[in-house]
Amino acid sequence: MVGWILGKLKWLTILCAIGGPIVAVACWQDGNRRQDVMAMGVQTEATIESATRVKRRRGGTSYKLDLSWTDGSGITRKVEEVSISHALADKLIVDNRLAADTLPIKYIPGEAGSSKESENVVVLDDTAYQEQTDRELVYVGTGAGILGLIGAALFFLPRRRRGEAIAA
Repeated sequence: MVGWILGKLKWLTILCAIGGPIVAVACWQDGNRRQDVMAMGVQTEATIESATRVKRRRGGTSYKLDLSWTDGSGITRKVEEVSISHALADKLIVDNRLAADTLPIKYIPGEAGSSKESENVVVLDDTAYQEQTDRELVYVGTGAGILGLIGAALFFLPRRRRGEAIAA
């Protein structure tokens, strides 16, 4: 039983050593993208076309919005599946109905209909929560990576074995 647990723990340390830095870098990039949109973006009111609640088997729930707005040149822009926090979802969705029609956003103008357009939209009411989440996940990913490296080193470094005593 102890051998089985140690075997699983070995592979968990490798997973943490690889996955931790990946999570940290992804969240760091997301935070930088959000800062760029906040600094260079255009602020407008977006119409909420629809809201979606996705429940996963293991109890996780996520919320996504489909938004549309008219930019300065009169082009109607649409973006689908913009993730929002539970706190904002609780304000927007009351009794399975949308409580608000519009939402303030910032976006970086680009080609309308571009596949990357959803990456360049920030919901202003949700920015503080998203920044806090990214900051926390950078720390968690870094910590998991460090612990994974230390654990993997302890498990996988060759150990010196004592030589058997030879009878004289």
